[in-house]
Amino acid sequence: MTPPSVLAAAEEAAACATALLDAGRLGAAREQFQVALELAESVVGPDAVELVPLLNGIGVVGKYHGDFDEAEAAYCRALAILDSADTSLDLLRAGLLHNIAGLAHACGDATAAEPIARDGIALRRRLAGDRSPELAADLAAFAAILVDLDRLTEAHTILTEVLERYEEVHDHLEVAVTLHNLGSLEHRSGAFAAAVVTLTRAVGLKERALGPDHPDVAISHHNLAAAQLELGHVAAARRSLQTAIGILSGKVAEDHPTLASCRARLNRLAAPPDES
Repeated sequence: MTPPSVLAAAEEAAACATALLDAGRLGAAREQFQVALELAESVVGPDAVELVPLLNGIGVVGKYHGDFDEAEAAYCRALAILDSADTSLDLLRAGLLHNIAGLAHACGDATAAEPIARDGIALRRRLAGDRSPELAADLAAFAAILVDLDRLTEAHTILTEVLERYEEVHDHLEVAVTLHNLGSLEHRSGAFAAAVVTLTRAVGLKERALGPDHPDVAISHHNLAAAQLELGHVAAARRSLQTAIGILSGKVAEDHPTLASCRARLNRLAAPPDES
C-alpha cells in the first residue's frame, strides 16, 4: 500500500472506532483505534501530531472500560507529542486536559484532577471564548470534581449555569450529563428525593441520546440506585443496580469501579420481602 492509501485506511479505522465508541462497543472500538494507530505510525512516525486524536480515543475507551493504566499511557503520550508541537494545537491540548482530569477523577483522585481541569478550562476559555460548547462541557466535568471535593456551592453554581446553556440549545446528551452531575451533588447534599428525580431524568435522556445499553447509562443507574437506597426504595434500587450490571457485564473490565460497586450494593441488599 502507498502512504496515502495507508493513511486513508487509518482514517477509515478511526471513523469506525469512533462510531463503535459512540455505540458503547468498547472492545471493538479499542481494536479499531489500535489498527488506526499502527497504520498511521507506519507512515508519519511515532511522534507526529496526527497520532494525538487516535491516542486520545484509546484513552477514552480505556477510561470507559476500566483500563486506567492503558488510558493514562495513551493520554501521556499524546500530551508529550503536543508538548513538542506549536501552540496552534492548543485547542487539542485543552480537550486532552479535559480527558486527563476526567481519568484522574474516575480513578478517585479528585484532588489531582482539579488543577488539570482548571488548566484546561483556562486554555479553552482563552482560545474559544465563554460561549464555547466545549467550555460548557469542561465546566460540567469540573463541577463533578468539585462535588467529590465537597465544594458543593461552587459546583451547584456552575452546573446550574451549564444546564441552562444546554437546555437553550436542546443538547440532550449534554443536558443528561449535567443532570447526572447535579443529581450526584444533590445526593452528596442529602437531598435524596431531588437526586432521584434528577437522576431519573438523566437516565432517560442518556438512553435517548446513547441507547439503553451504553456504559455511560449504567453509571447513572448506579447513582440513581444509591439515592433510592437512601430513601428506602429497595425494590427500585435493586432494579437500577441489576440494569447497570446487565449493561456493564461483558463490556467493561471485571474490576471496573462502577461494576464492582453495583455488585457490592446488590449483594448487601436482603432478599426482598413483598415489595411494590
